[in-house]
Amino acid sequence: MFPIRTLSLLALLAALSTGCGRSQDQAAEALAEEALEASTGAEIDIENKDGVNRVTARTEQGELVHSSGENVPLPANFPADVRLPADYAVMSVMTMGPATSVVMRSPEPMSELFTGMRRDQAAGGWKETMSMQGADGSMLGFEKDGRSLLVNLRDDLDGQTVVSLSLQAAD
Repeated sequence: MFPIRTLSLLALLAALSTGCGRSQDQAAEALAEEALEASTGAEIDIENKDGVNRVTARTEQGELVHSSGENVPLPANFPADVRLPADYAVMSVMTMGPATSVVMRSPEPMSELFTGMRRDQAAGGWKETMSMQGADGSMLGFEKDGRSLLVNLRDDLDGQTVVSLSLQAAD
């Protein structure tokens, strides 16, 4: 749907639009929108509000929305049957059609998150399809009702766990 180069450019321009003053933000957003629209052919909207940067790209093939920042809200339609850490901060959310990707940080140790997610997803009716644990990271895969969930866990440099959730909804 969207080439990797376009997705990377969207994320870079969203990051560059942060940290400026109000009028500088608006000017940076307008320039970024024009540059992206010219290079991708997509209709682009960039918004920076309450510390959350949101880039929306619309084409004939669909819509991509990428939000990043310090405290990004989960999408309103995020499924309640997907286990989340007890304590977390969402850093990034990207939706593209039926797919949603969420990246968060949690102070919970990676091994505890792995065990808890495995247990709670099974208790919620999810079928485990993949399980891998390593020193540098862990991965779990699940399926339920035509949906798939991929969970990646890794330690970050600040002693927290980065949790990446990739959810593919049923078409």
